Amino acid sequence: MKYKQKSIPLIKAKLKPHPLLIESTKNDVIQLRANQSIDGLPIEVVQLLLDLHPLAAIIDTDDNSYLTLTTSSILERFKAHPLKAKLNLRLLIYPQEVTEQVLLTTLLFDGALTLFSKTNLSTNIKHRLNCIKEQGIATPKQYVLANLANTSPSTFR
Repeated sequence: MKYKQKSIPLIKAKLKPHPLLIESTKNDVIQLRANQSIDGLPIEVVQLLLDLHPLAAIIDTDDNSYLTLTTSSILERFKAHPLKAKLNLRLLIYPQEVTEQVLLTTLLFDGALTLFSKTNLSTNIKHRLNCIKEQGIATPKQYVLANLANTSPSTFR
């Protein structure tokens, strides 16, 4: 499946959810929104996280905006970052004829793969923190990771 990749300033991104995305996620338990818990993250960390999670979209020819084909907790949370004007968003722009296939992949297949790896993720993070500390690398405080995960710092002890 071919797509074009584009990087645009976050504050200039004209994004709207695709109508099928809205309809497919209307019963989601967690509704994504901007969150202040990321204020303390360095801008370099935020940009790298955005780079690691490009946003699937198609072009809306009616108003020259982008219709998103996936939900993005990363993007929604970072919209509230105080330095958002310095952030860039990576888009994967698909042709309109593959909209349904991209939606199925982003909403169902990717979700299933994420669920598979999520089972022991907090334990993995705890072990990774310890291993990284053993290498003499400075790690973030547990409360920073807990804020990002919307959980208690004891999750990583």
